[in-house]
Amino acid sequence: MFDSRIQRRAAAIVALAYVAIQSFQWVVFAQLPETSDAAASLLQGPHPLNLARAVTMLFSFVGLAYLFLVSCGIVARRSPATAITAAVAFLVFCVMELQLRAIELFHVFLSLPQQYLAATSATQQAQLLHDAAQFQAIQHALYFPLGLSWLLASVLVCVGLRGSRYDWLARWAFGLNAVRLLLRMLDVYVFGPHFDALYSTLYLPLVWLSFVPLAIWLWRREPAPHAVTATAQ
Repeated sequence: MFDSRIQRRAAAIVALAYVAIQSFQWVVFAQLPETSDAAASLLQGPHPLNLARAVTMLFSFVGLAYLFLVSCGIVARRSPATAITAAVAFLVFCVMELQLRAIELFHVFLSLPQQYLAATSATQQAQLLHDAAQFQAIQHALYFPLGLSWLLASVLVCVGLRGSRYDWLARWAFGLNAVRLLLRMLDVYVFGPHFDALYSTLYLPLVWLSFVPLAIWLWRREPAPHAVTATAQ
């Protein structure tokens, strides 16, 4: 299950699509005008470029869930328990991301700006800005279990993969992602955010360095041995 040639190649396309979506997000952030205060940031939510970015990012995690299930299907050939644990952790990550992205899109980017513009008093506007700030604080807190689940799943896939000459590409991709997540979580939640600027600069290159090798692995990986035997028969 989740380990046919068609599924692997579909997952490879998803990996490249995710790189394209992240690159688009990078371009959008560069194109959006800088905001000077919380009100301006809130009112930038419905900007067409920002909405396009938010929608594509929302649906990208549906694709990632499929990509991760295919990856775990490959691991399951040799280590079913490891694959199941990794799949659960990946799904936790994807579900949490989908929830946060949906709230951000429909509540923070679409609903709150409309309410802010329709507010009849400074008190109401201040409350709406507070609501937006509260979401950001909750999002910050939830990124700890979100990142931890992705980190755990990435490590498990690295441990469970072996047997194909292309598996080193996947171990590189998931291993690099695990190191990135570990360093980021230590910086944000343990030592305090000291490297935000560096992380922002390196984020997109790290996406490319992780997901392009992953796409190559999924596209080029040989069929499972039992599948080759069945074909020969």
